[in-house]
Amino acid sequence: MISRNISGITVICLIYIFAIFLRQPFSYILNISVLPLSLLCLIMGILFFNLFQFSEKILKGRDFIKKNILQLAIVLLGIKISFTQLASVSVQSLGIIIITILLILLTYLALSKLWPVQKEISKLLAIGTSICGVTAIMVSSNVLKSKDYDVGTAVLIVVLWGSLAVFVYPFFIEWYFITDLAKGIFLGVGIHDTSQVLAAAMVHNDLYQNNKVLEIATITKLHRNLFLAILIPSLVILKNRAEKTTSKNLSILEKIKNSIPLFVIGFIVLIIIRAIIDSYYFSSITWMNILEILENVITIFFGLALTALGASINLKKIFSQSFVPIVIGMVYSFVSFFTICILIFILGLNI
Repeated sequence: MISRNISGITVICLIYIFAIFLRQPFSYILNISVLPLSLLCLIMGILFFNLFQFSEKILKGRDFIKKNILQLAIVLLGIKISFTQLASVSVQSLGIIIITILLILLTYLALSKLWPVQKEISKLLAIGTSICGVTAIMVSSNVLKSKDYDVGTAVLIVVLWGSLAVFVYPFFIEWYFITDLAKGIFLGVGIHDTSQVLAAAMVHNDLYQNNKVLEIATITKLHRNLFLAILIPSLVILKNRAEKTTSKNLSILEKIKNSIPLFVIGFIVLIIIRAIIDSYYFSSITWMNILEILENVITIFFGLALTALGASINLKKIFSQSFVPIVIGMVYSFVSFFTICILIFILGLNI
């Protein structure tokens, strides 16, 4: 598979290396101590792939990195996270995730009355904003039998607002929140797509040297991803009820199983491995060195994935969309934004 995508992988790697070389001069020009490499990778990807035309073979290599290398980086990130961290974030974040999803779905019901023509796009945007961005849209569109145009529009708009969040939220959370828990949960729930959550968390990590926020944001986002296991059977049941047909239990169970991404399972497995190794070799110098090497590998993988993510953002297509779907996406983003901010303070997570 890698050999078929080698040209595209090479282009993304070259852009990533170019971003590394540009980091120091740009930091000097902009008069800032550290320019986040993750942010620069994202910008370089956007610029190169919007200014120049690339062949289909290169685009396939870009997509290979965006999907597979990112997922591998997420899996490896599990080795840095202990069971204690996982449990503490789970309790705090699940309530915020559930309430945010419910409020966005209520907003969808209101918007579908206001703009009935945009009902299908609005439904996909609500699903993408509340659960896990592009993945949720793609999975749910298969169940809903959505039109290609609606799916494409929803994906572009989720990418648009999620990308804006990548540029704004790392600075916002440092200004607005005090605790690492609040910062990480806000990023994990407030940004739509998994890759965008990790991009924002990496930018924050590069700016403020706070790896804890990255870990909490990752855990929180992966908890949101698991809600796909509830979403898919719910959509199947509602669709069958609307069509007055019955569905076999086996097909629903298969959809539940298929809705849980493999990289989420891998992430959890490595957390378990980390817990086992910590109990025996926690103070081992060799184990500490391995973790340090893995951290460098993860950073490289994330840099490549963020470059590919930026390269997949088509500015022309985003700006050519009707303003109504863009406004709908903005409304969902604002509902999510204010809900999370309020709930973090109500639950006392910022103390």
